[in-house]
Amino acid sequence: MLTCGAALALLNVSGALLGANDFAAWPLDGYFMNSLVEEVPKILDVYDPETGRFGSEPWICQDQNRIYPLAAAWALEAEGNPYYRDEEVLAVIARGGEVLVDEMDENGMWTFRKKDHSTWGQIHMPWTYSRWIRAYSLVKDALPPESRARWEEGLLHGFSGIRDYTEGRVHNIPAHHAMALYIAGQCFDNAEWRDAAKAFMARVVEEQAEGGYWSEHCGPVVGYNAVYVDALGVYYQCSKDPIALEALRRSAEFHAGVLWPDGSSVSCIDERQLYSAGPAVGNVGFSWTAEGRGFLLQQISLYSRAGERSVSGDYAASMLLYGGQGEVAMPPSSADVYARVMDGGQMLIRRDAPWQWALAGYVCDVSESRWIQDRQNLVDVYHDALGLVIGGGQTKLQPLWSTFTVGDKTLLGHPPGDESPAFRPDID
Repeated sequence: MLTCGAALALLNVSGALLGANDFAAWPLDGYFMNSLVEEVPKILDVYDPETGRFGSEPWICQDQNRIYPLAAAWALEAEGNPYYRDEEVLAVIARGGEVLVDEMDENGMWTFRKKDHSTWGQIHMPWTYSRWIRAYSLVKDALPPESRARWEEGLLHGFSGIRDYTEGRVHNIPAHHAMALYIAGQCFDNAEWRDAAKAFMARVVEEQAEGGYWSEHCGPVVGYNAVYVDALGVYYQCSKDPIALEALRRSAEFHAGVLWPDGSSVSCIDERQLYSAGPAVGNVGFSWTAEGRGFLLQQISLYSRAGERSVSGDYAASMLLYGGQGEVAMPPSSADVYARVMDGGQMLIRRDAPWQWALAGYVCDVSESRWIQDRQNLVDVYHDALGLVIGGGQTKLQPLWSTFTVGDKTLLGHPPGDESPAFRPDID
């Protein structure tokens, strides 16, 4: 039996390329391959051959994530893919991975830096490690010997540290780490890593709420829920662990049920993120269930209608390498009239075109975490021609943003520059 990495390296994507508006049936392999091929020259344009780095200054470790779509383009044989087994692309991939070894510290970590020059300490950056190991699974046998040795030195060092996160609490970052650790366990024939990842993913599934989401405090975190879906989707493709599939179905039903007609997500139910206009296109985890595939077809179609000709190379690579196939169940939000009560009655979504509204009934303690917002905006109202007209999500230290405000609003506020504010008024 082929390991996940070996199977991916031998994958052959066939068929004519789809047009940008041809989203009537799943899968969309032609569209994804077209998107991937379009991305390659853009990636190569931001590659510096002298340093092996991608992107603009300041360099951040996530700039090297681009080796993953490049590796997919190099590995996938398909009509219209001129980068299949291209030696120049392989050389860029090889050098790009070496940079990650050059820049890691003694613990296999990189500085968590953002493009605004802010730094957040050292981290085994999950998004980078998962793409690095997936790229390795595709190109390892073709890498020059010296480059392969350096990659393996860095990957083994990093994943030895990442293994420890599977003993900690369930959260979206260690869930992504566990997915990558499972692939590393396949690539390096390390059964203990695979077992640890599998055990952690079982805990991830156990932590999923009955409503189909993962919470960080009280109620859904819609955007970050998708991080779990992505990790479980890739993990399922590699492991075929049946416990992941039902969790993916529940989460697909949740996401499909909390959409506005333009494909954006309802925000009054979200405890962490503000409203963001435009369709959320999901990820590879949605491709493993009928409900998820319907979500993807609808969302990618809306994305295309909004003027986007293709998805990112990173997205396309995951869909081509780790995506599932099967029947499609379209989201209920595609109907002109529907009503849905979710999560034990704490969430109501109702549509009577052209109007749609959402009510959130979550009663939660005020969190002292800067990341968890106060549940203070309880109503969203949407109109097909106008978009979101009332609502927009939660916030902190802004009482007038609330649906209801009672008491002395001057007791809550944020002095400029205060990095450790009190999130509750100092009263009885």
